[in-house]
Amino acid sequence: MITPSLRKLVSAATAHAKQCNDDGDHTVAAALLTKAGRTVLGLNAFHFLGGPCGEISALANHAAECANDPVVAIVAVYGPTGQVISPCGKCRQVLFDREPAIQCVVRGSNGLEAVSVSALLPHAYDWRAMELPQRLFMWEGYERAIREGNKRQTIRVDDPFRPGPAQLVFEKESGEVTTIDASVTSVKPTRRGDLAEEHAKRDGFASLTELHEALDRHYPGLAMDDSVDIVTFDLN
Repeated sequence: MITPSLRKLVSAATAHAKQCNDDGDHTVAAALLTKAGRTVLGLNAFHFLGGPCGEISALANHAAECANDPVVAIVAVYGPTGQVISPCGKCRQVLFDREPAIQCVVRGSNGLEAVSVSALLPHAYDWRAMELPQRLFMWEGYERAIREGNKRQTIRVDDPFRPGPAQLVFEKESGEVTTIDASVTSVKPTRRGDLAEEHAKRDGFASLTELHEALDRHYPGLAMDDSVDIVTFDLN
């Protein structure tokens, strides 16, 4: 079920698709909704070398008509049938680059629904993230030891990091998310079997045996010959 404003958006896109459909180069229309409530239309232009999709055309018209009025939702309709269709991969990335929270009207199992671009494009390339500190996700049980200075190291497998600014992130069972600003000071690869008591102490464990027990919980099947990264950090 979608909102009345999105129903109007679908109607506008459907009418535009039916009016402009030529069963050839122009078969998909799109309509986007702005924050101020304005509707901007677009139409695809097929070409065998590649042509703009309806969504891209609508974004271009938006840039020309009301660039300062943010896009909040978009829908595409296939002219020959009047069916709402999902944006293609290229359009999803373009929309994600514009604003991951843009709502896309798509056909779900119970009818039309609105889904954010970020939900339609999981694990998207996000240029914004390149400018953010790297994030080290930590078990909530380690928070106290980290805050008290008893844990300044973490052992990671297939989870690459680099020296530099970072955030320690604790996703708790309660749903709360806590972050602590930190800096990664070093990343040293080694074999699991070469870990020593000193590594266990810096990791906040009483013994090497406890460290290996924790590794078995976090990384089931990790062999002694497998490579691990010793990541050290300081709190800012």
